[in-house]
Amino acid sequence: MGNESGTDHLRNLDPLNAEWVTAVLLLVLLVLALINTSSHRKWRSLGRSMFRMRLGRHALREEMDLQDRAFLGLLVVGATVLALFAWQALQLAGHGSSFPLLVGLVAGVVLGHYLLLRLLGGLLRAAPGVEEYLYTGFLIFILAGVLLLPLVAFMAYQAHWRPWVLVVGLSLLAALLLYRWFRGAWIGVEEGIPLRYIILYFCAAEILPVLMVLHHWRSTPSLLFHT
Repeated sequence: MGNESGTDHLRNLDPLNAEWVTAVLLLVLLVLALINTSSHRKWRSLGRSMFRMRLGRHALREEMDLQDRAFLGLLVVGATVLALFAWQALQLAGHGSSFPLLVGLVAGVVLGHYLLLRLLGGLLRAAPGVEEYLYTGFLIFILAGVLLLPLVAFMAYQAHWRPWVLVVGLSLLAALLLYRWFRGAWIGVEEGIPLRYIILYFCAAEILPVLMVLHHWRSTPSLLFHT
């Protein structure tokens, strides 16, 4: 009895293993199961589009409709899992944060990029290329959420694996971000957008914010392996 109560006490002291984390993970799995049941063909079509350098008109017009509940559900899953991974990373680094706030922040970043690219597409008269880059970004966002899901589960329930799982997750996000930028540059060049505009956009709207975040949390790696 004494050992069981001690174990329960330690579990309660671990914020990454809180009951609400389990509830969030179960909710994400439920949403994925519902999408798989009602729109199982979407997985195949999205999977084909994930690794194509260019998306066909059919994919842009039908498969990635923002009014499609399955597609919106996958975006919600992506935002939730990314926010949970960010919350776990901040907890391990000793920086407390609010999970709902992080969900709102992730959603706000996605919405902000959506509005910015729509505006730039109108100004540069390159709407088709901008729309393709938008939906390419959505696809990579969804892929990041799906790939991080097992990692956040390991972070929650395997305490001794957390530092290494965090490194794998951060490396995965970095690779997907570079892939997003590479595809964006490819799309822009093929659509005839001047290279100087492409470079200016990436530097101002995507690379600079990432560098600011890295600078702000530059002390994180030194803390990870001491938790």
